[in-house]
Amino acid sequence: MNRGDVWLIDLGGRIGTRPVVILTRQNVLEYLNKVIVAEITTKGKGYPTETFIDQKANLPKPSYVQADNLHTVPKNRLERYLGSLDPNTMRTISRKLVLALELENCLLET
Repeated sequence: MNRGDVWLIDLGGRIGTRPVVILTRQNVLEYLNKVIVAEITTKGKGYPTETFIDQKANLPKPSYVQADNLHTVPKNRLERYLGSLDPNTMRTISRKLVLALELENCLLET
């Protein structure tokens, strides 16, 4: 399991089963029971916090990572590995996370 991996998971309720991308930093993944993921959807809304990833990671349809839709989930709920996103795509997603969590000013202060 790695940062940037895309998995299917049942998030329950109206959301149901959908792909997600793992966002948790790589160097702690082996020590944690839960991971932070972002939902992947086929319906882009034009938000500045979404990243178009097309059909990367073996997705069946052109898709978007939604940085506004984050979940912390137990690793054992991840059902099926689909593929991985490349480092450039993950850098773009990371920038969108900064926007989604309004961390821009925090980065400037360090």
